[in-house]
Amino acid sequence: MRLGEAALEQEVRSGTAQLLARVEAAFAGGEGWAERLRAAAYELRDFLCEDGQRARAMVLEAPAGNEATRRMREGGVAALAALIDSGRAELEEPGSVPGLAAEIAAGAIYNRIHLGLERGPEALDDEMVRELMYTAVLPYLGIEGAMHELQAPRPG
Repeated sequence: MRLGEAALEQEVRSGTAQLLARVEAAFAGGEGWAERLRAAAYELRDFLCEDGQRARAMVLEAPAGNEATRRMREGGVAALAALIDSGRAELEEPGSVPGLAAEIAAGAIYNRIHLGLERGPEALDDEMVRELMYTAVLPYLGIEGAMHELQAPRPG
């Protein structure tokens, strides 16, 4: 069921605020950037699976919404990119990874979540989270660190 423009905007506004609060709280705990990012990734997945209508509104319908709705979606992707990009602080040479790497990874992750939700919430499984973590950490931790993410357990 598609929401009207005002209802969509409200759903995306409310959902984005709730999601960012939960993801930021998950990211705040843990040891090391990759583990904190992994905790945030699982929290993101859990949030999307809790309420199918909210997830559809935030991910599938928001791109076709009004300007405010699209800005909120873009803000959510930017927040994800910022969490990813914080991995540069753990590098010996932070400038060795361009900031654009995080934006590209966040866009790819958002697209993969979009495709998963089109198939159904069951597509948002642990394997998908591990694959998305691979994408996120590759520019920062290299292939070895990325491969680790394919086997890493959920923190906590």
